[in-house]
Amino acid sequence: MKKPTILLLSILVSSCSHIGPLIGEKTQHPKANIASLTSNKTYESVRIEDTQVKVVKEVKQKLPKKIVETKKSTNQDKSFLEKIFPAVAKSTNKNALNLRYKEKHYKFWKKYFSKREKARFERHMGNGVKFEEIVKSVLKEHKLPTDLFYVGLIESGYNTHIRSHASAVGPWQFIKGTGKRYGLKIDRYLDERRNIYKASHAAAGYFKDLYNIFGSWELALCAYNAGEYRIINAIRRGNTRDYRELVRKKLIPRETINYVPKVAAAKYLFENRKKYGLKAKKYDSEVYLNVEEVVAKKSFSISKISKALNISLKKMRVLNPEIKKDWVAVTRRRPFKLLVPKGYTSKFARLNYSKRSKVAKRSVTQTISRKVSSVYKVKRGDNLIEISKKFGLPVRKIKKANRLRSSKIMIGQRLKIPMTISRYRVRRGDNLTVIARKFKTSINKIVAANNLRGHRIYKGQKLIIPSES
Repeated sequence: MKKPTILLLSILVSSCSHIGPLIGEKTQHPKANIASLTSNKTYESVRIEDTQVKVVKEVKQKLPKKIVETKKSTNQDKSFLEKIFPAVAKSTNKNALNLRYKEKHYKFWKKYFSKREKARFERHMGNGVKFEEIVKSVLKEHKLPTDLFYVGLIESGYNTHIRSHASAVGPWQFIKGTGKRYGLKIDRYLDERRNIYKASHAAAGYFKDLYNIFGSWELALCAYNAGEYRIINAIRRGNTRDYRELVRKKLIPRETINYVPKVAAAKYLFENRKKYGLKAKKYDSEVYLNVEEVVAKKSFSISKISKALNISLKKMRVLNPEIKKDWVAVTRRRPFKLLVPKGYTSKFARLNYSKRSKVAKRSVTQTISRKVSSVYKVKRGDNLIEISKKFGLPVRKIKKANRLRSSKIMIGQRLKIPMTISRYRVRRGDNLTVIARKFKTSINKIVAANNLRGHRIYKGQKLIIPSES
């Protein structure tokens, strides 16, 4: 395979984000509660132009015929592969993946989950039952097979707070780069990889891209496990896009070879748990279903909101696991979508978090105004004219306050600046621009009055706000 071709495909894979599905057309969203919550219109999504889809087709056309047209393999090779990979009964059900895998690998994982790691698998099944309706609803909305639900089962056991050694987080085990590529917010306040609704939409987008690129669910799942680049390199070295051939030639890592039968075994045991004596711990899944979404346009404390709504903090954190600490910083461009129990929307609206307050209207109750003389230390390059401009005071007033007969001043000299000042304690979210607007003064005057070296201030800092006497 030519190097420019694989390079182009690699660039495409890394830059693509949210290629449309190959399975079916879009339909109207159902009016059910879950669908309205999980709608991908609700969350940040990454748009993709039709031209990028065309690029995928062009790249596939440029691939060598041996890779694109796997049907040209000999009958002898086909019969050999059929012995290794016995035919799986094809289902017409659009929710089935119809995977093909080695029978011995499938039997191993079935025995492993039902015998050796029975307690652990039962725990994972319990989490799976809790989120099954939510995840499958998201997959249906994206026109994807609902069997992809079992990928999350083996990835994380649907533990929303799990973190791998490679720093993959959440039920779908996204690394930071991939999570952000598919619209998830990850910063010091939030990690939406933990949110079952938002992360499932991101996973659906990733599955679409993988299927569109590799053309089979076996290879798509392998790429989800090992990464796109590794599977692309395997295709290049093996000169084939046939998953069975890549397994036979051992071009895929051993862990990834086992990934497909592992998903199939988890699906079979989950659906036939009574037959194998597997018991899933019962959780109250209603807490995740009877919820409503509210939009916070101002920064907030999750503990204060839970107290104001009279909802336990534990419950609020269960519904919003992406909130790392207590405080969530919200900006104009990135309002935060919060889940609350059903029936609390109007109560949340009364808390006034859904509207952005104007800076000028913020109260300044902790300020104390009085006539004092601020002290300014003369710096190199200063003169009375420059100092008077900083404080907005006439030179004669400064000279009078300091009993100066001439305009000569010295470096290090301390000058009294006659003014009316307000003392202000810096709050969370404040900056010099906000404070200057609030007191109808300039940033330079505040900087000069407080001998600030830069424009950095911190919460709790006491500032002198000058105004002319």
